[in-house]
Amino acid sequence: MGRGMKTRIIVGIFCVFLCPGVGWGAFQLTPEITQLLLTGIDHLANLDYAEARRVFRHIDSLPGGDLLSPFLEGVVEMDEAFQEDRQEQEVKKILDRFLDRVKPVLAHGEKLLTVTPDDPDLLLSLGTVWGTKAAVDRVRKNYFAAHRGIRESHRLLTRSLEVAPDRVDALWMLGLYDYVVSRVPALLKPFVSLVLPSAGGRDRGIERLERVAREGTVAQVPARVALVRILSGWEQKFAQALPHAEILATRNPGNPEFLFLLAFLYSETQQAREALVVAEKIRSAVEQGRPHFPPEITPRYLQLRGKIAMDAGAYEEALGFFRQAIAAQNSKYTWITAWAHTRTGMIYDLLKDRGKAIEAYQRALGIEGGGLAHESAERYLSVPYRGRDGERRG
Repeated sequence: MGRGMKTRIIVGIFCVFLCPGVGWGAFQLTPEITQLLLTGIDHLANLDYAEARRVFRHIDSLPGGDLLSPFLEGVVEMDEAFQEDRQEQEVKKILDRFLDRVKPVLAHGEKLLTVTPDDPDLLLSLGTVWGTKAAVDRVRKNYFAAHRGIRESHRLLTRSLEVAPDRVDALWMLGLYDYVVSRVPALLKPFVSLVLPSAGGRDRGIERLERVAREGTVAQVPARVALVRILSGWEQKFAQALPHAEILATRNPGNPEFLFLLAFLYSETQQAREALVVAEKIRSAVEQGRPHFPPEITPRYLQLRGKIAMDAGAYEEALGFFRQAIAAQNSKYTWITAWAHTRTGMIYDLLKDRGKAIEAYQRALGIEGGGLAHESAERYLSVPYRGRDGERRG
């Protein structure tokens, strides 16, 4: 996964968790509001930005909608900018505009909290907005503001659960916080514990996210996104991640990220036929010129086909697809080119051709923005790749 895509997905995760139980004083979470939020989130996850805006605008006419509208508009604009890989300076302006938009929302919400300090919906909503703001401040390198946002979000969400334990959606950000803090290197943990709230650890983080995926309301989508990324990435628990990816891809067929991820997980769990079915959907969408499936995505599709063939043991077929992916490379998907070279080296290692393997790894390292592909190439330059079984034994 490339750094740009990871950043987009990370921001996207914060963007789709909007306002679970929005209680701004007299505001009540009616069935109508809940349905509008759920519908808008589905459009947003499916990258239907125009529809997401249209649905969210209906909230403006409802009690409390004047406060929500600036936040929701900023969320859609921000996610769209990351999806479309806008120029860095434009993205910075959009993120700063979002931060400006939420200032009056937070200020008014905090005033209401002094009147109704134990309103669980208000606590939950403010905690969500503070958490979203903290994520954006972190991207903008506003570290002190991000630190404050994390603390405020954690405090408010924890309190919302104390007041109303059935507010399961609050566990999404808290679970993600638990897990991320558990990944901090041991040497830094004493410092982190001094400046940030205490965390429940890796297992509790995953457990909380799983619960939101099962029982949450509007937080189900971001909880599933977080789980599938954690389980398929850091945890390498592909079978456990697969059901979440299936749901995301089925509900959001217009989002290529979910389709690529689903095909990857099918391949990793030795379900080549299912992986090829999903890959065919991607190829067809590119051919039809569907939104968010531009021709530039072709090398990514070719690399995916190579990965599926490699996992199935069809090494010559895989090498052919990797060569095509390298030939079709473009500046948007340099990380894909790096992966094609790295996996080419992995195949040559399996074929006992160490010279060609080293050459492929070195080519991968010569590509800027290789991300995880670089990490793998560096590892296998030192120790030859020996396949899944060899990795487990090693």
